Order: sequence, then C-alpha cells, then structure tokens
Amino acid sequence: MRKRFSFEEDSILAMLKALEPKEALSPQRSLQCIIKLAVKFPTLIMEEDLDDLQDEWKNLLHFKESLKNMSDSATSFWLELRAVKDGNNSQKFKLLPDFMCSLLALPHSSACVERIFSQLNIIKTKRTNKLHVSTVANRLLAKPAITRQGATCCQWESSASLIRDVADGHCHKRYLAREAARKQKEVTTVYPDDAELPSEEEE
Repeated sequence: MRKRFSFEEDSILAMLKALEPKEALSPQRSLQCIIKLAVKFPTLIMEEDLDDLQDEWKNLLHFKESLKNMSDSATSFWLELRAVKDGNNSQKFKLLPDFMCSLLALPHSSACVERIFSQLNIIKTKRTNKLHVSTVANRLLAKPAITRQGATCCQWESSASLIRDVADGHCHKRYLAREAARKQKEVTTVYPDDAELPSEEEE
C-alpha cells in the first residue's frame, strides 16, 4: 500500500482524516485550509464556492459546543450537520456537509464494479445471450433490492403493486431518470452555466 499510495502530510489520504468529527472539531486539526483537499476533487464542488467552503470549515469550530451531542460516526455527523440552523432559522452549513458526504461516498476500489461484471456473466450466458438490455439491468437491480430485505429469491414475496410497477416499466423509468439526473449534474459541475460546452470537434 505504501508503494501505491502516499501517506505524507499533504497527501489526499492524510487530509481525509478531516472526515472524522473529533478531528474536524479540534482546534489543532491538521487540515486548517480545506481548500487544499477540495481542489483535489473538482467535480464535487465548484471553484467559485471554495471560499464559502473554507468559511464554513472555520465556523465549524465556533459551533463546537453546540455540536458536541452529535453522533461520533462520520457519516451521521455530517448528515446531522445539514440540519444545524443559524439565528435566522436558515441552514448554517450549506456546502461543507454535502462536500464531506460526497467524500464519504467515493469508492475506495473497483471491487464493487467488478462484482457487477461477475453478476452480468451469470445472468447473460450462452443460453441467455438474447436477453434484452433492460431485462439484464432489471435483474441486476432486483438482486440487491431483495438482499436489503434480508431475504433470498426463494423466500421473497412481491406485492401486487410492485408487480404492476415493474410490468408497466415504471421501476426502470425511475432508474433511468436518476441516471440522467446524475449525468446532467456532472455536466453542470464540469461546465458551469456561464461556460461554453465544447464542440464535437474539440471533444
């Protein structure tokens, strides 16, 4: 791991220590300027928001006493921080919680993607090579949905409303809508509204 990743003081892995609530609320925290970390992830936050992000990172220390009853879990802490209000009953931290939650959601390896390819090879075999793409996608989505309920394909019982939802294609349409929204968000982040999108020749 030391050959593949840098653990130096200014490395990304070292700076990610700021995700821990105790580290983030400590006056002696190693990451005094969160912009150093934010610039490493340009798709998570826009350049014009960096100064506001730094201001919220500094103000976090001033709210230390009011935040001491919050969860020690990094995931819960940053989610709960979204609900913190200021004197005007407005959201106090608008950028910082979302940025930190995005960092927590980043995949640390490609293992999850490789598992999907393995599942795809099980679903689409030489005998089932004529399955429609949407059918394969629905089967891939069905497995984690059943697993989350603590059941297996032999034990799980579907409701009538779910059967109608799948038969009418609404389930898959929602999935496609979420994917389209995610891709649109990525494009908006990379190319802000006031920037010109690259032409086909430039791409």
